[in-house]
Amino acid sequence: MKKLKVLQVIGGGEIGGAERHLLTLMRLMDRERFIPELLCLCRGPFAPQCRREGITTHEVIMRHKLDLGTVAPIRRLIREQEIDIVHTHGVRANLVARISGRAEGVPIVTTFHSLLRYDYSSTAEAWVARALTRLTNNRTDRFIAVSGAVKEDLVTMGVPPDKVNVIYNGLDVSLLVPGDEPATVRGKLGILPGQRVVAMVGRLHAVKGHVYLLQAARQIVNQYDDVLFLLVGEGPERGLIERTIKELDLVDRVIMTGYYPNISELYPVMDMLCLPSLMEGMGLALLEAMYFGVPVVATRVGGIPELIIDGESGLLVDPGNSDALAIAITWLLDDPALRQRLIAGGRKRAQEFTVEKMVRQTENVYTSLIFRQ
Repeated sequence: MKKLKVLQVIGGGEIGGAERHLLTLMRLMDRERFIPELLCLCRGPFAPQCRREGITTHEVIMRHKLDLGTVAPIRRLIREQEIDIVHTHGVRANLVARISGRAEGVPIVTTFHSLLRYDYSSTAEAWVARALTRLTNNRTDRFIAVSGAVKEDLVTMGVPPDKVNVIYNGLDVSLLVPGDEPATVRGKLGILPGQRVVAMVGRLHAVKGHVYLLQAARQIVNQYDDVLFLLVGEGPERGLIERTIKELDLVDRVIMTGYYPNISELYPVMDMLCLPSLMEGMGLALLEAMYFGVPVVATRVGGIPELIIDGESGLLVDPGNSDALAIAITWLLDDPALRQRLIAGGRKRAQEFTVEKMVRQTENVYTSLIFRQ
């Protein structure tokens, strides 16, 4: 059988969870059966990184979110590169690449990495995103959801349940190699000797719930002189988060790293990881922390309860509740036995979500579409 060319299409204007997921998928696809190529629709760091990885990468830049002028060049790319399958990720890709792929008679796969209505700062933006997605859902042959919660959301948008495969994100342990020694990393970040680190990894977006962690931090710093909060990531809410830090008088107790190229070297300096999201497709950072033996506190939303067993592999609290978050963090700070139990349970749980399983299941979706024809 000839190798199947799969064109992965994504915005690529940032490197977030979806981009990291996609890069792992392309790295580990069986090269005896598949040839991955990438198409980015926005200028950003993702295309250059993938080129450095040796992945054939194209760019067709959208001038705005509704730029249907990109359909013609994408159709031409599909023809010239003899693409067998188009796989879309994100609202932009779903709009233009689904139209292009269907027009060229190519099977289309779409992965949903999150629940769309929580990905936008305004209700109006979220409504438009869902409307645009529903507009082209009928052009997709197979949907992939990163959790059962995401699948349920797709069904509410009219997608038949039997067209959705739940494929959990996998952990690519080959990438989780710490860089500098923990003491060096602490020095670079300005973490003082003896300070305990409560960290959060995620883009600076309202859906991630940074404000609730900061409100919890305000309570915690009143009780503990040795606790520091580390916010890892970049995004559109930076200004609001910085203002909140000042308003809560937390400037000396919060470190913001911005975009951090090697997050793996940060986990060994963390005493715990918090993910106070208002919604989360799955939460890859939780898996990474659990792998490194960092106990986790997260919200009981989206796909997180499918990943974390409360009290066994982490602690779960209700979303939007800074008091509950402060109590959970305090509990972990004060109870070494609980920490060790969650570390052991988290490591065991993380081993169930392998990247090899994720990639093989995705490849099976591709082949099922080709052999169905």
